[in-house]
Amino acid sequence: MHFITSMSSVIFMAMALGASALTFRADGFAKVTRQDPHIGDIRIFGETGCLNQNLGVWTVTQSGLDTCNDFSDVVKSVTLTDINDGCSFFVWAEAGCRGVGRSFSTDSGCGNVVEGIDSWGSFAFTCPTSASKA
Repeated sequence: MHFITSMSSVIFMAMALGASALTFRADGFAKVTRQDPHIGDIRIFGETGCLNQNLGVWTVTQSGLDTCNDFSDVVKSVTLTDINDGCSFFVWAEAGCRGVGRSFSTDSGCGNVVEGIDSWGSFAFTCPTSASKA
């Protein structure tokens, strides 16, 4: 019987600590502060047209800004699904973000590989300091 009381106390304390980690806004919704804020998302595809061979979503947070990311899969098309205001997204035909990068916005639509290229090689997100904290 003592064990049940102790376990109940532990559960209550865990719930109380979890609730105290949330801050509440005037509108009553909880606001969870992030240690590594979200910057943007891309969806990548193994075929041109941004429809077939969906390889998933790649999310970049503030700690991944100004970092070149090489694709490990054959990526023939990409869409920028979300990005903070003021930030930019670039994709390169070569690994290591070498050469000339092509910029995309959420209005760009599907970014197919350029003629003569088999796969996109790498990408990066950049932001001014103020935009990365949005």
